[in-house]
Amino acid sequence: MTTANESVAAYREIEAELTGPDGPFAVIDTVVGGETMRVYRDTPTSFDEVFAEAVSEYADDTLFVEDGVSYTYRQVSDAAGLLAGSLVRDHGVADGDRVGIAMKNRMAFVVSLVAIGRCGAIAVLFNGRESEGELAGAVADAACVVIVADDERAAKIRTRDKETDLVVVGDGDLPSAPACRYDDLLAGGEPIAAREVPDPDSVSWILFTSGTSGRSKGVLLTHRNICTLVVNLRVIKESNIALNARKYGMEPEALRGLMPKLSALLIFPLFHTSGLASLLTTMSAGGFAVIMPRWNVDAAIELIDEYKLSMLAGPPMVIIDLLSAEPPAEKVGTLINVSPAGQATPPDLVSRIERVMPNAARGVGWGMTETTASVCTAGGDLLATHPNTAGATSPVMEVRVVDAAGQALDGPGATGELQIRGPQVMAGYLNRPEETAAVLDGSWYRTGDLGYVDADGLVYVVDRKKDIVITGGENVYCAEVEFTLLASERFTEVAVFGVPDPRQGEKVVAAVTVAEGLALTADDVRDIVRESLAAYKTPTDVVFDLGPFPRNATGKILKRKIRENFLR
Repeated sequence: MTTANESVAAYREIEAELTGPDGPFAVIDTVVGGETMRVYRDTPTSFDEVFAEAVSEYADDTLFVEDGVSYTYRQVSDAAGLLAGSLVRDHGVADGDRVGIAMKNRMAFVVSLVAIGRCGAIAVLFNGRESEGELAGAVADAACVVIVADDERAAKIRTRDKETDLVVVGDGDLPSAPACRYDDLLAGGEPIAAREVPDPDSVSWILFTSGTSGRSKGVLLTHRNICTLVVNLRVIKESNIALNARKYGMEPEALRGLMPKLSALLIFPLFHTSGLASLLTTMSAGGFAVIMPRWNVDAAIELIDEYKLSMLAGPPMVIIDLLSAEPPAEKVGTLINVSPAGQATPPDLVSRIERVMPNAARGVGWGMTETTASVCTAGGDLLATHPNTAGATSPVMEVRVVDAAGQALDGPGATGELQIRGPQVMAGYLNRPEETAAVLDGSWYRTGDLGYVDADGLVYVVDRKKDIVITGGENVYCAEVEFTLLASERFTEVAVFGVPDPRQGEKVVAAVTVAEGLALTADDVRDIVRESLAAYKTPTDVVFDLGPFPRNATGKILKRKIRENFLR
């Protein structure tokens, strides 16, 4: 039995070997944004370079399976080259222009992502689950030259935006001009060579994260951000191989030869950093992903069995559904990595995974869109001996703990707000200088999460400072839902909060006081939210009998007390 001290010592020793001056992932100091920070010496320059390396090594291997059809790395690359040429020739896309993607997971999403980088543009990844109004706000903020969208998203966009060029993926009716079909561009395209990236700290991708003022915020991720994530994923992979090889008395190469090719069920949407991390993890290993556009547990079990998939990452609700279905061991026995992600993991889920799928290792991490996915990870013996940790920070990332006044707290175990610094921290928010300034303290990112760092440098997240609910892997900002309800002028008091839910992780609850003279049902309240916001932001429970709401001396609603009353 490995002890806690032994697991940390082994992890740190391997980390030092991999990231030392002679290691394959050597870490050096460089100046980023006027400040010196740690970076990987051999960081790629762009996502296009990362993809080109994968194509060079795995050209004729399968990268995606969609609707039973397999597509190789070369096929995706060739399609991306044709689309890139068409975007430049037919739509006038130039270096630094913004090109949007708005669609569910499908091969065309990745082709578009590669193509946009290849023609030197910035990829804007719209949240395909947002309502028409929310999507319209994001489209207005981004000011794209052209947007590649599937039928459903194209129709939503054109309802509010009559001018932006649309490239439509699908066989439905084309929206009003300017619009053309994705397939036609590929059929008539001429490929172009990839553009060089002039500045690693220029913006490469823009991802949207839920906001509190009725509009989601565009997170500006640079080439350095994305490529650092890619190297981080490689470091995690090699660390796990080295640690397991040492544990079982083998050479790393011998263990690597026994490992199955990485194959994943792609569940997280690709407009989320979790989905992109799953894609990059698979692609960097020369593996393949089976696209599942809509979650269905029975279909998932059949896909795992048919393609002998080895990795499953998704919100805890996905893992819970799979376990609750009690699949036959022979159908899911190929899974060796099961990772609940995107939100807090229910305490009993780990033991359930071990019981139903004993061959599957579990990993945890901590991060957010603003930090280009996870900056902390743990698995194997390290997680077994420290089951509550979010993991060790990446070799190039720093974490500190600060008090309410913003002063750094010294010593292990001191609890405060966790702040992060390093080459994975975003460049800022799109068109939001004040909100950018509010979350960046110089090069330190204020996460809004409360936690501590132990004597071994492992990070623990204990609570959230932000008023946010994470349900089914999606962020719901309570203030946004409250604003929507109050704007209807049917309520005198509204408080929205989250409570634990065994399947979704958390569920959204709305406590309301209805305006005098009105009679509303819970469904009426939900309908008000659905009219303006995405379906996942709709309250699961609505309560009418918790008022008058408790307030402090300044009149602020004490939501904590309302939540406590609800849970009684």
